[in-house]
Amino acid sequence: MSPLDDARTRSLFCAALFPVAATVTTDVWYQSAPPPSLLLLSSYRPALGYDVVLALTNVSGAFLDGFFQAWETGVAVPIGAGTEALRVAADDFRSYYLSTYTSWAGMVGVAASLANARSSVSVGMAYIVISILMAFVAHGLGSDVAKRISSTAPMANEAYVKPYARRANVLLKNFLIFLVGYVLLPYVYLGGGILEDPDDKDENIDRFWITATPRNQLAVSSIFAVMGAYVGHELATSISMSTRHPLIPMETLICNGLFGLMGLSLNMMKLRDRSWGDSLLMRGFAINFCGAASLFARHASDNRRLYAKKKGGHRRAAINMCANVLLAMVIFWIALEIEEWTHPNTHRRGVVMRIMKILERRKDTQQDQ
Repeated sequence: MSPLDDARTRSLFCAALFPVAATVTTDVWYQSAPPPSLLLLSSYRPALGYDVVLALTNVSGAFLDGFFQAWETGVAVPIGAGTEALRVAADDFRSYYLSTYTSWAGMVGVAASLANARSSVSVGMAYIVISILMAFVAHGLGSDVAKRISSTAPMANEAYVKPYARRANVLLKNFLIFLVGYVLLPYVYLGGGILEDPDDKDENIDRFWITATPRNQLAVSSIFAVMGAYVGHELATSISMSTRHPLIPMETLICNGLFGLMGLSLNMMKLRDRSWGDSLLMRGFAINFCGAASLFARHASDNRRLYAKKKGGHRRAAINMCANVLLAMVIFWIALEIEEWTHPNTHRRGVVMRIMKILERRKDTQQDQ
Protein backbone atom coordinates (compact mmCIF):
# COMPACT_ATOMS: atom_id res chain seq x y z
CA MET A 1 0.00 0.00 0.00
CA SER A 2 1.39 3.37 -1.01
CA PRO A 3 1.46 6.25 1.51
CA LEU A 4 -0.52 8.28 -1.03
CA ASP A 5 -3.43 5.86 -0.64
CA ASP A 6 -4.13 7.43 2.74
CA ALA A 7 -6.29 10.54 2.29
CA ARG A 8 -4.59 12.56 5.03
CA THR A 9 -1.07 11.74 3.83
CA ARG A 10 -2.06 12.60 0.27
CA SER A 11 -3.53 15.91 1.40
CA LEU A 12 -0.30 16.83 3.22
CA PHE A 13 1.72 15.87 0.15
CA CYS A 14 -0.54 18.05 -2.03
CA ALA A 15 -0.18 20.95 0.41
CA ALA A 16 3.57 20.90 -0.27
CA LEU A 17 3.53 19.97 -3.96
CA PHE A 18 0.69 22.07 -5.39
CA PRO A 19 2.06 25.51 -4.36
CA VAL A 20 5.47 24.61 -5.80
CA ALA A 21 3.88 23.48 -9.07
CA ALA A 22 1.89 26.71 -9.25
CA THR A 23 5.05 28.75 -8.60
CA VAL A 24 6.90 26.93 -11.38
CA THR A 25 4.00 27.65 -13.73
CA THR A 26 3.68 31.36 -12.96
CA ASP A 27 7.28 32.32 -12.15
CA VAL A 28 9.09 30.24 -14.77
CA TRP A 29 6.87 29.33 -17.70
CA TYR A 30 4.69 32.44 -17.73
CA GLN A 31 7.57 34.88 -17.17
CA SER A 32 10.25 33.43 -19.41
CA ALA A 33 11.16 33.27 -23.07
CA PRO A 34 10.00 30.28 -25.10
CA PRO A 35 12.04 27.08 -24.58
CA PRO A 36 14.86 26.29 -24.27
CA SER A 37 15.33 29.44 -22.18
CA LEU A 38 13.63 29.02 -18.78
CA LEU A 39 15.31 31.86 -16.92
CA LEU A 40 12.99 33.65 -14.53
CA LEU A 41 14.76 36.99 -14.64
CA SER A 42 16.37 36.85 -18.06
CA SER A 43 16.87 39.89 -20.21
CA TYR A 44 13.99 38.71 -22.42
CA ARG A 45 10.80 40.71 -22.09
CA PRO A 46 7.61 38.96 -23.15
CA ALA A 47 5.35 40.60 -25.68
CA LEU A 48 2.62 40.84 -23.05
CA GLY A 49 3.29 43.02 -20.03
CA TYR A 50 3.25 41.60 -16.52
CA ASP A 51 -0.05 43.39 -15.86
CA VAL A 52 -1.75 41.48 -18.70
CA VAL A 53 -0.11 38.18 -17.71
CA LEU A 54 -1.26 38.53 -14.10
CA ALA A 55 -4.81 39.46 -15.15
CA LEU A 56 -5.00 36.42 -17.45
CA THR A 57 -3.57 34.22 -14.68
CA ASN A 58 -6.13 35.44 -12.15
CA VAL A 59 -9.04 35.04 -14.56
CA SER A 60 -7.94 31.56 -15.66
CA GLY A 61 -7.48 30.66 -11.98
CA ALA A 62 -11.07 31.74 -11.28
CA PHE A 63 -12.20 29.55 -14.19
CA LEU A 64 -10.36 26.54 -12.75
CA ASP A 65 -11.77 27.27 -9.30
CA GLY A 66 -15.30 27.18 -10.69
CA PHE A 67 -14.50 23.95 -12.52
CA PHE A 68 -13.12 22.16 -9.46
CA GLN A 69 -15.70 23.61 -7.08
CA ALA A 70 -18.41 21.91 -9.11
CA TRP A 71 -16.74 18.53 -8.54
CA GLU A 72 -16.02 19.21 -4.88
CA THR A 73 -19.57 20.25 -4.00
CA GLY A 74 -21.24 17.48 -6.00
CA VAL A 75 -22.84 19.81 -8.55
CA ALA A 76 -20.86 17.86 -11.16
CA VAL A 77 -21.16 14.07 -10.78
CA PRO A 78 -18.28 11.77 -11.84
CA ILE A 79 -18.89 9.57 -14.88
CA GLY A 80 -15.65 7.60 -14.74
CA ALA A 81 -12.27 7.22 -13.08
CA GLY A 82 -10.91 10.49 -14.53
CA THR A 83 -13.75 12.65 -13.25
CA GLU A 84 -13.73 10.81 -9.92
CA ALA A 85 -10.03 11.73 -9.60
CA LEU A 86 -11.04 15.37 -10.21
CA ARG A 87 -13.56 15.11 -7.37
CA VAL A 88 -11.05 13.62 -4.95
CA ALA A 89 -8.34 16.21 -5.74
CA ALA A 90 -10.67 19.22 -5.95
CA ASP A 91 -10.39 20.44 -2.34
CA ASP A 92 -6.59 20.32 -2.18
CA PHE A 93 -6.23 21.75 -5.69
CA ARG A 94 -8.42 24.75 -4.84
CA SER A 95 -6.87 25.29 -1.40
CA TYR A 96 -3.20 25.09 -2.36
CA TYR A 97 -2.64 25.24 -6.11
CA LEU A 98 -5.13 27.95 -7.06
CA SER A 99 -4.42 30.10 -4.01
CA THR A 100 -0.79 30.23 -5.19
CA TYR A 101 -1.59 30.44 -8.89
CA THR A 102 -3.76 33.55 -8.38
CA SER A 103 -2.85 36.63 -6.37
CA TRP A 104 -5.18 39.28 -4.96
CA ALA A 105 -2.21 41.08 -3.40
CA GLY A 106 -0.40 40.99 -6.74
CA MET A 107 -3.44 42.45 -8.51
CA VAL A 108 -3.45 45.51 -6.24
CA GLY A 109 0.32 46.00 -6.46
CA VAL A 110 0.34 45.73 -10.25
CA ALA A 111 -2.58 48.17 -10.46
CA ALA A 112 -0.55 50.73 -8.49
CA SER A 113 2.50 50.21 -10.71
CA LEU A 114 0.34 50.54 -13.80
CA ALA A 115 -1.29 53.74 -12.53
CA ASN A 116 2.12 55.22 -11.72
CA ALA A 117 3.59 54.25 -15.10
CA ARG A 118 0.61 55.66 -17.02
CA SER A 119 0.24 58.69 -14.70
CA SER A 120 -3.44 57.81 -14.39
CA VAL A 121 -5.19 56.68 -11.22
CA SER A 122 -8.25 55.64 -13.22
CA VAL A 123 -6.19 53.07 -15.16
CA GLY A 124 -5.19 51.29 -11.95
CA MET A 125 -8.72 51.41 -10.53
CA ALA A 126 -10.15 50.04 -13.80
CA TYR A 127 -7.58 47.22 -13.73
CA ILE A 128 -8.86 46.08 -10.32
CA VAL A 129 -12.56 46.32 -11.19
CA ILE A 130 -12.18 44.58 -14.57
CA SER A 131 -10.09 41.76 -13.03
CA ILE A 132 -12.76 41.07 -10.39
CA LEU A 133 -15.66 41.21 -12.85
CA MET A 134 -13.91 38.96 -15.38
CA ALA A 135 -13.10 36.49 -12.60
CA PHE A 136 -16.78 36.41 -11.63
CA VAL A 137 -17.78 35.50 -15.19
CA ALA A 138 -14.91 33.02 -15.61
CA HIS A 139 -15.84 31.19 -12.40
CA GLY A 140 -19.35 30.61 -13.69
CA LEU A 141 -18.03 29.37 -17.03
CA GLY A 142 -15.73 26.89 -15.25
CA SER A 143 -18.66 25.49 -13.30
CA ASP A 144 -20.71 25.19 -16.50
CA VAL A 145 -17.92 23.24 -18.22
CA ALA A 146 -17.76 20.79 -15.30
CA LYS A 147 -21.52 20.23 -15.49
CA ARG A 148 -21.29 19.61 -19.24
CA ILE A 149 -18.86 16.72 -18.86
CA SER A 150 -20.46 15.23 -15.74
CA SER A 151 -23.13 12.59 -15.31
CA THR A 152 -26.78 13.54 -15.18
CA ALA A 153 -27.51 10.96 -12.49
CA PRO A 154 -27.42 12.19 -8.87
CA MET A 155 -24.63 10.93 -6.62
CA ALA A 156 -26.89 9.58 -3.93
CA ASN A 157 -24.28 7.71 -1.92
CA GLU A 158 -20.68 6.59 -1.84
CA ALA A 159 -21.51 3.32 -3.56
CA TYR A 160 -22.20 5.25 -6.76
CA VAL A 161 -18.51 6.12 -7.23
CA LYS A 162 -17.13 2.90 -5.77
CA PRO A 163 -16.51 1.22 -9.17
CA TYR A 164 -14.30 4.16 -10.16
CA ALA A 165 -12.54 4.69 -6.82
CA ARG A 166 -9.60 2.32 -7.23
CA ARG A 167 -8.70 3.39 -10.75
CA ALA A 168 -9.21 7.05 -9.83
CA ASN A 169 -6.75 6.62 -6.96
CA VAL A 170 -4.16 5.21 -9.39
CA LEU A 171 -4.71 8.10 -11.82
CA LEU A 172 -4.32 10.62 -9.03
CA LYS A 173 -1.06 9.06 -7.82
CA ASN A 174 0.30 9.07 -11.37
CA PHE A 175 -0.65 12.73 -11.72
CA LEU A 176 1.17 13.62 -8.49
CA ILE A 177 4.27 11.75 -9.71
CA PHE A 178 4.06 13.69 -12.97
CA LEU A 179 3.87 16.95 -10.99
CA VAL A 180 7.05 16.02 -9.11
CA GLY A 181 8.85 15.69 -12.43
CA TYR A 182 7.25 18.92 -13.65
CA VAL A 183 8.61 20.73 -10.59
CA LEU A 184 12.10 19.24 -10.85
CA LEU A 185 12.49 19.96 -14.57
CA PRO A 186 13.11 23.73 -14.22
CA TYR A 187 15.79 23.13 -11.58
CA VAL A 188 17.69 21.01 -14.12
CA TYR A 189 17.61 23.64 -16.85
CA LEU A 190 17.79 26.87 -14.86
CA GLY A 191 21.19 28.48 -15.00
CA GLY A 192 23.42 28.85 -11.97
CA GLY A 193 24.78 32.25 -12.89
CA ILE A 194 24.27 35.25 -10.65
CA LEU A 195 21.31 37.48 -11.47
CA GLU A 196 23.03 40.80 -11.95
CA ASP A 197 21.53 44.24 -11.80
CA PRO A 198 22.91 46.20 -14.75
CA ASP A 199 23.32 49.28 -12.55
CA ASP A 200 24.98 47.43 -9.68
CA LYS A 201 26.65 44.18 -10.65
CA ASP A 202 28.76 43.28 -7.63
CA GLU A 203 27.80 45.40 -4.66
CA ASN A 204 24.77 43.43 -3.41
CA ILE A 205 25.66 39.88 -4.48
CA ASP A 206 26.53 38.62 -0.98
CA ARG A 207 24.60 41.16 1.06
CA PHE A 208 21.33 39.31 1.49
CA TRP A 209 22.59 35.90 2.72
CA ILE A 210 21.38 33.96 -0.32
CA THR A 211 23.17 34.45 -3.62
CA ALA A 212 20.74 35.59 -6.31
CA THR A 213 20.86 32.75 -8.84
CA PRO A 214 17.86 31.49 -10.85
CA ARG A 215 17.82 28.18 -8.96
CA ASN A 216 18.01 29.91 -5.59
CA GLN A 217 15.26 32.32 -6.54
CA LEU A 218 12.94 29.52 -7.61
CA ALA A 219 13.70 27.56 -4.44
CA VAL A 220 13.05 30.55 -2.17
CA SER A 221 9.89 31.47 -4.09
CA SER A 222 8.60 27.89 -3.78
CA ILE A 223 9.26 27.69 -0.04
CA PHE A 224 7.48 30.98 0.63
CA ALA A 225 4.59 29.92 -1.64
CA VAL A 226 4.09 26.70 0.36
CA MET A 227 4.08 28.63 3.63
CA GLY A 228 1.78 31.32 2.25
CA ALA A 229 -0.78 28.87 0.86
CA TYR A 230 -0.87 26.98 4.18
CA VAL A 231 -1.11 30.11 6.35
CA GLY A 232 -3.80 31.67 4.15
CA HIS A 233 -5.86 28.48 4.10
CA GLU A 234 -5.61 27.90 7.86
CA LEU A 235 -6.34 31.54 8.73
CA ALA A 236 -9.37 31.64 6.44
CA THR A 237 -10.67 28.38 7.90
CA SER A 238 -10.19 29.65 11.46
CA ILE A 239 -11.99 32.94 10.78
CA SER A 240 -14.80 31.14 8.94
CA MET A 241 -15.40 28.81 11.90
CA SER A 242 -15.37 31.67 14.41
CA THR A 243 -17.96 33.84 12.60
CA ARG A 244 -21.64 32.94 12.55
CA HIS A 245 -23.88 33.87 9.64
CA PRO A 246 -21.99 36.95 8.43
CA LEU A 247 -23.52 39.05 5.66
CA ILE A 248 -20.43 38.49 3.53
CA PRO A 249 -17.50 36.03 3.87
CA MET A 250 -15.29 37.89 6.33
CA GLU A 251 -12.42 35.39 6.09
CA THR A 252 -11.75 36.32 2.46
CA LEU A 253 -12.01 40.04 3.13
CA ILE A 254 -9.66 39.88 6.14
CA CYS A 255 -7.05 37.71 4.41
CA ASN A 256 -7.05 39.87 1.31
CA GLY A 257 -6.70 43.06 3.34
CA LEU A 258 -4.02 41.69 5.66
CA PHE A 259 -1.81 40.05 3.05
CA GLY A 260 -2.47 42.82 0.54
CA LEU A 261 -0.93 45.30 2.99
CA MET A 262 1.91 42.92 3.87
CA GLY A 263 2.62 42.55 0.17
CA LEU A 264 3.67 46.21 0.10
CA SER A 265 6.61 45.43 2.38
CA LEU A 266 9.09 45.06 -0.49
CA ASN A 267 8.41 48.54 -1.88
CA MET A 268 8.42 49.99 1.62
CA MET A 269 11.88 48.56 2.21
CA LYS A 270 12.99 49.96 -1.15
CA LEU A 271 12.04 53.43 0.11
CA ARG A 272 14.83 53.08 2.64
CA ASP A 273 17.31 51.38 0.33
CA ARG A 274 16.56 50.43 -3.29
CA SER A 275 18.96 47.49 -3.09
CA TRP A 276 16.34 45.60 -1.02
CA GLY A 277 14.76 44.81 -4.37
CA ASP A 278 17.62 42.33 -4.91
CA SER A 279 16.85 40.37 -1.73
CA LEU A 280 15.45 36.94 -2.59
CA LEU A 281 13.99 36.54 0.90
CA MET A 282 12.23 39.90 0.77
CA ARG A 283 10.90 39.21 -2.72
CA GLY A 284 9.80 35.72 -1.70
CA PHE A 285 7.85 37.07 1.26
CA ALA A 286 6.21 40.04 -0.47
CA ILE A 287 5.41 38.35 -3.79
CA ASN A 288 5.10 34.61 -3.18
CA PHE A 289 4.05 34.35 0.48
CA CYS A 290 1.55 37.22 0.42
CA GLY A 291 0.34 36.31 -3.06
CA ALA A 292 -0.37 32.71 -2.05
CA ALA A 293 -1.94 33.71 1.26
CA SER A 294 -4.32 36.20 -0.36
CA LEU A 295 -7.50 34.70 -1.77
CA PHE A 296 -8.36 35.95 -5.26
CA ALA A 297 -9.90 32.68 -6.48
CA ARG A 298 -11.81 32.25 -3.24
CA HIS A 299 -13.24 35.76 -3.62
CA ALA A 300 -14.58 34.83 -7.08
CA SER A 301 -16.02 31.66 -5.57
CA ASP A 302 -17.68 33.62 -2.75
CA ASN A 303 -19.31 35.99 -5.23
CA ARG A 304 -20.70 33.10 -7.29
CA ARG A 305 -21.92 31.22 -4.20
CA LEU A 306 -23.75 34.28 -2.85
CA TYR A 307 -25.14 35.12 -6.29
CA ALA A 308 -26.71 31.65 -6.55
CA LYS A 309 -28.67 32.01 -3.29
CA LYS A 310 -32.39 32.36 -3.88
CA LYS A 311 -33.12 34.85 -1.10
CA GLY A 312 -31.14 38.08 -1.33
CA GLY A 313 -28.28 36.39 -3.17
CA HIS A 314 -27.79 39.09 -5.79
CA ARG A 315 -27.72 41.81 -3.13
CA ARG A 316 -25.22 39.95 -0.92
CA ALA A 317 -22.98 39.20 -3.90
CA ALA A 318 -23.02 42.89 -4.85
CA ILE A 319 -22.21 43.92 -1.27
CA ASN A 320 -19.35 41.41 -1.07
CA MET A 321 -17.93 42.54 -4.40
CA CYS A 322 -18.18 46.22 -3.44
CA ALA A 323 -16.59 45.61 -0.03
CA ASN A 324 -13.59 43.85 -1.59
CA VAL A 325 -13.28 46.49 -4.31
CA LEU A 326 -13.32 49.29 -1.71
CA LEU A 327 -10.69 47.48 0.34
CA ALA A 328 -8.60 46.99 -2.79
CA MET A 329 -8.90 50.72 -3.56
CA VAL A 330 -7.62 51.66 -0.09
CA ILE A 331 -4.58 49.39 -0.44
CA PHE A 332 -4.19 50.60 -4.03
CA TRP A 333 -3.88 54.21 -2.86
CA ILE A 334 -1.27 53.24 -0.27
CA ALA A 335 0.64 51.25 -2.88
CA LEU A 336 0.43 54.15 -5.32
CA GLU A 337 1.89 56.54 -2.76
CA ILE A 338 4.79 54.17 -2.19
CA GLU A 339 5.29 53.74 -5.95
CA GLU A 340 5.51 57.49 -6.43
CA TRP A 341 7.99 57.87 -3.57
CA THR A 342 10.20 55.15 -5.05
CA HIS A 343 10.20 56.90 -8.45
CA PRO A 344 11.16 60.50 -7.59
CA ASN A 345 11.70 61.54 -11.21
CA THR A 346 8.11 60.80 -12.26
CA HIS A 347 5.15 63.17 -12.08
CA ARG A 348 3.70 62.65 -8.61
CA ARG A 349 -0.06 62.50 -8.32
CA GLY A 350 -0.47 60.96 -4.86
CA VAL A 351 -2.56 62.39 -2.05
CA VAL A 352 0.42 62.73 0.29
CA MET A 353 2.39 64.67 -2.30
CA ARG A 354 -0.52 67.04 -2.87
CA ILE A 355 -0.89 67.65 0.85
CA MET A 356 2.85 68.38 1.10
CA LYS A 357 2.60 70.86 -1.78
CA ILE A 358 -0.35 72.61 -0.10
CA LEU A 359 1.61 72.87 3.16
CA GLU A 360 4.66 74.20 1.32
CA ARG A 361 2.55 76.86 -0.39
CA ARG A 362 1.01 77.93 2.92
CA LYS A 363 4.47 78.12 4.47
CA ASP A 364 5.75 80.27 1.59
CA THR A 365 2.69 82.53 1.90
CA GLN A 366 3.25 83.00 5.62
CA GLN A 367 6.91 83.84 5.06
CA ASP A 368 6.00 86.42 2.40
CA GLN A 369 3.59 88.10 4.83
